[in-house]
Amino acid sequence: MPLSLSDEDAAAQAIAGLDAPTDAQRDAQAQVGRILRDETSSPFVDIHELFALFDTLYFSATLGPRVELSWSSRLTLCAGICELLKDSQGKYTRIRLKLSEPLLKFRPRFDTVNTLLHESIHAYFFVTSSWRHSRDDDQSGHGAGFQMLASAINAHGGHDVTIYHTFHDEVDSYRTHIWLCDGPCKATPPYFGFVKRSMNRAPGKNDSWWSQHQADCGGSFTKIADPGLTKKQIESLSAKDRAGRQKNKIDRWIKAAPSSIESSKSGTPSSSWNDANQEPTNSSAKRSRSTDDIAVIQRKRTSLTCPICDFPVTEEDVNDHLDSAHGM
Repeated sequence: MPLSLSDEDAAAQAIAGLDAPTDAQRDAQAQVGRILRDETSSPFVDIHELFALFDTLYFSATLGPRVELSWSSRLTLCAGICELLKDSQGKYTRIRLKLSEPLLKFRPRFDTVNTLLHESIHAYFFVTSSWRHSRDDDQSGHGAGFQMLASAINAHGGHDVTIYHTFHDEVDSYRTHIWLCDGPCKATPPYFGFVKRSMNRAPGKNDSWWSQHQADCGGSFTKIADPGLTKKQIESLSAKDRAGRQKNKIDRWIKAAPSSIESSKSGTPSSSWNDANQEPTNSSAKRSRSTDDIAVIQRKRTSLTCPICDFPVTEEDVNDHLDSAHGM
């Protein structure tokens, strides 16, 4: 296949290949059918296996040597992306296709299949027309050539490849960094002053709408929500910083029994520490011994370890220990 075709010409060649399929195409079609019919027994699909079959069936086996396919855990704004990259000599020969693991993992399997086909069409046009594909008639890569080939693939295989594949609810669920403007725009639809992002990047002059916002509103953005630290980030904190995040939990470590609290106030043992059938005696020695026992039990109930150095301290002394030993 000659390089530097227009998207329309490349689409026409791919469509013509469906009219007179080769044995390899027919075999690939049969395997794709078996995989897609097996959805009830397996909700997941091997994207690498399916990509190789689609390459043979729809793209004349032109993608395999050039395209790197992978799942992405960081792609949260769209379901897939196809990138044309330079090689070590500065030529646009490398193509990278990524599917969003966060957005697709809870979607029906056909969404993964349609997204894979969508990005594979982009990859096919990058192979046949290089960087010209991104500058087609609508400047988005979804011009007449893309629509021709997507329509033919849909009709051939019963797929539903569309121009856009952004899943709004899933995308919004990953936009956990939220800012709110204190200016007039917070009363204006559709955003009401909110900016939501999946990355911790505050609104600023690098945003295309910033100058217009400054002119029309002039308000300042304040961050009001974030996803908190990840498990990996928490593990990377120092012991002191981790303890600082847990100081409000100390009260939950030790909870004295109500009976022990009342006993310490009244100076008499509670029934839980005495034989229920034994009457109190007038022996001061026994009373003294019983009080000592209560004090020991009370001390045991209020002992804990420092959350930083594991030094044994009492509940009453833990704050003083943190101040003196760790400068908190």
